[in-house]
Amino acid sequence: MPAEDLDRYELGEAIGRGGMGEVRDALDRQIGRRVAIKTIRNHAPSERTVTRFLREAQIQGRLEHPAIPAVHEVGKDREGRPFFVMKKLAGTTLTRVLSKPDVRTTRQRPLHAFVDVCLAVEFAHVHGVVHRDLKPDNIVLGDFGEVYVLDWGVAKVVGEPDTFDDLAADQLETRAGTVLGTPGYMAPEQAHADPDIDGRADVFSLGVVLREILEREADSPPELQLLSEQATRPDRESRLPDARSLAEGVQQYLDGDRDLLLRRALARTHLALARTAFAQDQRSVAMREAGRALALDPQLAEAGDLITGLMLEPPRETPPELERELHADALQRTRASTSGALVGMLAFVGMLVALGFLPSNLTKVDARTALVVVVCFVFALALRAVKRTGAVNPWWLATGCAGIIVIVARLFSPTLVAPGIAAVVASALATNPVLGSRQAAVGLWGLMSAAVLVPLAAERVGWLSATMEPVIGTGILLHTPLLASAPTSAAMRGALFVVVLVAAAVMVSYLVRRTDEQLRRRLHLQAWHLRQLFPPPDGAGPAIGTQNRD
Repeated sequence: MPAEDLDRYELGEAIGRGGMGEVRDALDRQIGRRVAIKTIRNHAPSERTVTRFLREAQIQGRLEHPAIPAVHEVGKDREGRPFFVMKKLAGTTLTRVLSKPDVRTTRQRPLHAFVDVCLAVEFAHVHGVVHRDLKPDNIVLGDFGEVYVLDWGVAKVVGEPDTFDDLAADQLETRAGTVLGTPGYMAPEQAHADPDIDGRADVFSLGVVLREILEREADSPPELQLLSEQATRPDRESRLPDARSLAEGVQQYLDGDRDLLLRRALARTHLALARTAFAQDQRSVAMREAGRALALDPQLAEAGDLITGLMLEPPRETPPELERELHADALQRTRASTSGALVGMLAFVGMLVALGFLPSNLTKVDARTALVVVVCFVFALALRAVKRTGAVNPWWLATGCAGIIVIVARLFSPTLVAPGIAAVVASALATNPVLGSRQAAVGLWGLMSAAVLVPLAAERVGWLSATMEPVIGTGILLHTPLLASAPTSAAMRGALFVVVLVAAAVMVSYLVRRTDEQLRRRLHLQAWHLRQLFPPPDGAGPAIGTQNRD
């Protein structure tokens, strides 16, 4: 092309620069299209530099593929320096896409582009060209779905001379020592400057690029990980044979044709890890690994069985977060059990009213007035606990109830009414989760026993007047003026006391049983839901338990 023909192009700003050349934006006045013109940066290039420059244009020009920018023409400027005109690209390098992905950039877009790159590279291999410098910087994703493979300057052409002895003089950036390519992307044989490299060197570089695409997400598909590993094996004889195989493997993933055998094998690996963690009581690890196994192979019944076992079998040490949940649940059950205590307290007051045991004058300081005061105090505590969960220490309730028993022991004699009431109150308080420890149970037993025995001991040592005394030959004489002064008959009073006491005991037992049934029902319902997620094989019953520890 005559040098003056360069005048048809209106040169713009530089849009790219390498070690040897520079690419500038330009307008083709003759056709009216934007193009890219590559020129040599050196004002006095050597003959070998010119040869290599023209060689790049020829290689790129002969590879007519949609993913390889077309070369429109080659010429010289007025100083005799060569240039060639290419299709101008509009897009973003894969490096930028991977480093700064936006919300529109899903995993599929780079993978679809990667398939196109592999096929373009395979096209070059079929035509005897090895790129030798494949990397994300040399891959461009167009604004409208196009994909381009750039920089064919160090490509090898099978059957043609391949001499780059003076690369240092031209400061070619893709050169490392006497090796062509970019460190980190070169195959071992390329890094060793083997003269007989072939298309499998490009396959290695493509495998590295695929690995970088997968690094964007923690849960990269195992089949793609395997493809990357197969493409980057050091021994090229065991490497994927060509770029088409790599493209087809990625395309199969994109089409949903997953490698089921691989996923099932990986699922078994995760299941083994889960069983080991379960045996070591590392429950969070066991649950995580079992979940991964199930995600890889939803039909893996053993993984579902292990998850169900983890749900049903308690750990050796309760995790802190579970402790917090149990504490919240305990507060809820405390509220429920305290509601029962309120009902029992109302029944007790009703019994006192029915028997006529309440004082007629509350300003008079005596045992009956004290009983009313303490009952009101306990009732207020219980009511507050129901309305404000966890706001009342249950030991305050226990102490108040002990006070009631002390007064009842004094009014009716320590061995007549108080022991039965103490037993029922102790049973009710023992259902409180906060008082469920062994130390709390011992303390509760001691407190309720003291409420009965302390008044009895005080009578024995003469601190209080005796409410009963033995009568030789006839039995025991009770000195309980309250019973004698009550308006109802002794038989009626005794019968009413028995009815109320037994009713209270039954109520406590009912509340305990109902709470236990609700908990067990909820637990079995959870297990049932899990079994629906992981149904056993036909003809097999549910396999729930700890047999996975082997």
